[in-house]
Amino acid sequence: MAQLNLENGPAGKRLGAKLVDGIPPALITGVAAAVGMPLIGYEQVSASSAVVDLSMFFVVVGAGSLLSLGYWVLLWGWEAKTGKTPGNLMFGLRTTNEEGFAPGWMAVFLRNLIIGLSGIIPVIGFVVVMVSNLFDSNGKRQGWHDKAARTFVFDVRRGRNPLETGGINGPSSFAPQPPPPALQPVSSPVVSRPEASAAPVPASGPVPVVFQSEKVPTGPTSPLHDFGITHPDDDAGETVVSRRSAAPAAGPPAVRIVLDDGRDLVLQSAALIGRNPAAKAGEAAQLIPVPDEGRSVSKTHLHLSVEAGRLVVTDRHSTNGSAVTAPDGARTPLPGGQQHWAAPGSTVHFGDRSFRVEQA
Repeated sequence: MAQLNLENGPAGKRLGAKLVDGIPPALITGVAAAVGMPLIGYEQVSASSAVVDLSMFFVVVGAGSLLSLGYWVLLWGWEAKTGKTPGNLMFGLRTTNEEGFAPGWMAVFLRNLIIGLSGIIPVIGFVVVMVSNLFDSNGKRQGWHDKAARTFVFDVRRGRNPLETGGINGPSSFAPQPPPPALQPVSSPVVSRPEASAAPVPASGPVPVVFQSEKVPTGPTSPLHDFGITHPDDDAGETVVSRRSAAPAAGPPAVRIVLDDGRDLVLQSAALIGRNPAAKAGEAAQLIPVPDEGRSVSKTHLHLSVEAGRLVVTDRHSTNGSAVTAPDGARTPLPGGQQHWAAPGSTVHFGDRSFRVEQA
């Protein structure tokens, strides 16, 4: 089954990936030093002095340093263009920019610069920076180096790979959902011309009608008379035509939602729910703000609408995704932009928040 949700890279995996990335240059430097040590020249000039020749040692170690530098440059470009590194591949991670695409050269440079500067405090500084996403109030998404470079790290084994599926928002057609249940036909009274002998509509029958009379001139003065058309009521001098119009219909069926903070709301049309929801230009919708200190809920996370007395939920390309748990316990992730029926008894999850759907 295709993964539709986005999963942030855990701190442990991030630390492990960076350690793996550092293994090749460490090996190159170590091998160069081991090869260069025997090449150090030593000549005893006198009983109290000697000459040490380090030229070959520096040549070999310098060559190793150049190879290490070349490795870091290649790694820099590879991560900038694809989000991949040897460590990322081993642990199933990908580095992206804030839109979910390749991070770019400058972003990767800033990340690695901050990681390098953390070495001012040996070992501890490096480890603290690499797991600093644990201290992130925004849902453990970004470490200090990520915030400076405006990057994310996603776990593509547990969730969707945004680099291959259209970024964080993703294409609405990424993973097709089963078609929604067929809509129930809504009966609608058909207005027809009543016969003159039509009986009054009983109170328990179809929608009541209101009769209005309109006098239409007939006889020689009628416009129809000029075309040779006569009417049986010509002798009466006028024809009474009855028209009926439907009485005002009852309000549309409503749906209740009960938020996890206890709020009980009744929806009859459209609504937007999120941390600070805002409607688009020309969009009429009820705004339902939901507090979320962890910022797992997007500013405008969900669009809700009531159709045929049922709730239709659409994820507005949120960062942390949404899902619907049906009454039978089956959980369905919601790809951004696609409508999904939420039957009464379902629970809709958005970020770390949720609400229950009930019939009004």
